Amino acid sequence: MDSDVQAFAQVMAILVPSIVVLVATVVVAYRALRGRPAPQQVPPVDDRRLDRLEQSVDAIALEMERVGESQRFLTKLMAERIAGGDSIEQTLGHVNTPH
Repeated sequence: MDSDVQAFAQVMAILVPSIVVLVATVVVAYRALRGRPAPQQVPPVDDRRLDRLEQSVDAIALEMERVGESQRFLTKLMAERIAGGDSIEQTLGHVNTPH
């Protein structure tokens, strides 16, 4: 084999795989950049919606305060009855324990 042909074959053996890798890298990078969704705009603040949300949170807080007051009252009532000598069963009636 001629030395020029052998040198050309060696150059092509390095050049062709290098070009294939370069093209594959460019194609993958292009697809990755093209496939990204555009940044979404933040929707404007809706004052009416925030007002409704604030009212809902206030209503929930009020109801939870009522539940807490009820629980404190019942706990106090039960403690007074038990301190008076009644048993828990007499205070609560039938006690149903889960199995």
